[in-house]
Amino acid sequence: MEQKETTLWDALRSGVRGLEKIVQWCVRLVARMLRLTFQRWWLVGIVTLLCMAAGVYYSRPSNKLYKVRAVATLNGPSVNEVADYYEALHKSFEAFYVIDCLHDGTADYVDYGRKNSLTDTTSVVMKDQIAFQFVTRNRKQIPWMEQQIMHCLNNHPQFVDEYQVYKLHADRQYSFDRDQVDRLDSMTAAFYSDAAVPQIQSNAWTLAMGRKEIVLPLKNIEDYMMRKAQRDSRYALTTAPVVLHGHFVPQKKAINGRVKCTAIGLIAGWLLGYLIAAFFDERKRIIQWLRLK
Repeated sequence: MEQKETTLWDALRSGVRGLEKIVQWCVRLVARMLRLTFQRWWLVGIVTLLCMAAGVYYSRPSNKLYKVRAVATLNGPSVNEVADYYEALHKSFEAFYVIDCLHDGTADYVDYGRKNSLTDTTSVVMKDQIAFQFVTRNRKQIPWMEQQIMHCLNNHPQFVDEYQVYKLHADRQYSFDRDQVDRLDSMTAAFYSDAAVPQIQSNAWTLAMGRKEIVLPLKNIEDYMMRKAQRDSRYALTTAPVVLHGHFVPQKKAINGRVKCTAIGLIAGWLLGYLIAAFFDERKRIIQWLRLK
């Protein structure tokens, strides 16, 4: 007897039937939970109120938890080195990658959700940027904690050694750029001071001084000056192995907000109350099952 070939349509129908069974099971479960809640409303209600009260107590003002964040520039140490050391300082400390989507060397966002893949070529992890985060109850202690964190990071022997090598190269690059600008200034001054010819004509990037024609690479000079301005801005941040962009700033909303904790307490209390009520309803069968040898 030949077996009937399974077509795509048959597979879809089988998947739909399976989905229908799952939906029906969920509906029956919710209906049973509602029925038992109605029958044992006093038990479920007490447990729910207790859990909601616990949520309100956990979210009291003196126990509010806040995420505190900051972004920093690294001068020498690698992102992974700093991240591993920072997270080892305290269990609530976390470090995150800074992502450059446009590949232009400018940070676009911080991957706080840890959704970026290292194999994703469309989003580049910046090698000299990192984001820090920690959790605290006392926002008044944030400046002190910032001071302690930066002291640990900027006095780590390995980071200091890597910074010294990086700073030496940055100083040489800065001196080279400064010398090139001085030469460009001298060259431009020489061109115009030597213009004894009464008639000077300019056309695009060419300067005609009488019979003498001089080609000025003005576009290249302009591009160079723009790149130099970017390097100068970056050089201003080479004051330590790790340099913060501003300060650690707490998030406006607490992690354990009143509404959030109360809602979680409501849902958890209802589920816990249902389980307790179900145990009371089925206690005889459960006890008999436990007594089986």
